[in-house]
Amino acid sequence: MENKMSETIKLVMVKRDKTGKDIAEALGCSSQAVYANLKKNSWNETQLRQIADALDCELEIGFKLKDTGERF
Repeated sequence: MENKMSETIKLVMVKRDKTGKDIAEALGCSSQAVYANLKKNSWNETQLRQIADALDCELEIGFKLKDTGERF
């Protein structure tokens, strides 16, 4: 299973010099919960938006047709 979102979050955390504790504070949870979510790749949209804010990023969510590659 591909963990693309969690991998992206980890990469941006490194680039922004942020820790799991920093993300946990933004989400209002424990750093253990953040690392569990990173491992499971278990995020909802609200969490992703909060993480994006904490990492000073814009969150882009969209759909792409599998057969044509057209993005929405």
